[in-house]
Amino acid sequence: MYILEEKKNKSKNDYDLSPRNYINTINSNANVSDFELSRISIVGSGVVGGATGKGFHKLGHNVIFYDISKHRLEALKNEGYNIADNLNEALSQTDVTFVCVNTPTHNSQQDLSQIFSVLHDITEYLNTAEKQHLFVFRSTILPGTMRNVIVDYLEKNCITKRGIDYDVVYNPEFLRETTSYDDFFKPDRVIIGEDHAQLSKVLEEIYQPLTKNIIVTSFEAAELIKYASNCFLSLKISFFNEIGLICKHLGIDHKVVSLGVSLDKRIGKYGTEFGRPFDGMCLPKDTQALAAFIKQNRIEPDLLEIALNINKKIEDMTSASQQLSDPKETHS
Repeated sequence: MYILEEKKNKSKNDYDLSPRNYINTINSNANVSDFELSRISIVGSGVVGGATGKGFHKLGHNVIFYDISKHRLEALKNEGYNIADNLNEALSQTDVTFVCVNTPTHNSQQDLSQIFSVLHDITEYLNTAEKQHLFVFRSTILPGTMRNVIVDYLEKNCITKRGIDYDVVYNPEFLRETTSYDDFFKPDRVIIGEDHAQLSKVLEEIYQPLTKNIIVTSFEAAELIKYASNCFLSLKISFFNEIGLICKHLGIDHKVVSLGVSLDKRIGKYGTEFGRPFDGMCLPKDTQALAAFIKQNRIEPDLLEIALNINKKIEDMTSASQQLSDPKETHS
């Protein structure tokens, strides 16, 4: 496991994350052993939540699903999974909750309305809860959202105390839409963002059967890792589309060029096919959201804007019937 010390605003309650000290560090206010790892609830049971919950169920955990879609819950019930009729029911029966709701992009701005809806219901539950609870957010969120929105909302509206009665971590997902269940069992890495050193141990134990590549870091680093991963794929696809446009102009076989480049093990085949814009549920919205976020921080997102412009050019060239998603990257 990789443990990176990148905490912002460290307080006396933050701990040395070096490997030697990490294992022996236990916060008396939120002991790892107080969490029952086998009782997991899923809030938002779409592509990511569905794959996450079904995956943990396959690993032997007791999982209960909740979603605002009654149709989705009924489908899960028919498949033999446990469901909850409301969020309070799901939380009261479990100790660890994975929040997997959508964060769409509107006018290049991230829409957190579903996050706020869940936070409202979580607050109502926590204000009457009599046991500890760990909330694991998996939704794709911009850097600063965990600390400045989610943690801030809960600390202002909960009469219970974070670090004593409940806590939160960030665990972004890297699941493709069409192969999300299989991807769950074969993660390249697991990213955990936190600001209390002992909490990552909970998720480390849950994910241990799947991978040893577990990176523990700050909220902000974990949030940016997710966006950087998706936006790099957008950049790669746009780069090879531009190479394809050059080939077309010069009368060169773009397929041969793509093949010759993709056989380089450092590059690989993904995203090297000309004429396929990045589409699907995540790459367009995440690239737009990060470009807008960078602008708001007074930095020019030159590469991201070029990628978006090339993608628009390819979309205009390609009819809707010819647009194929290669495999679509995640929800969130």
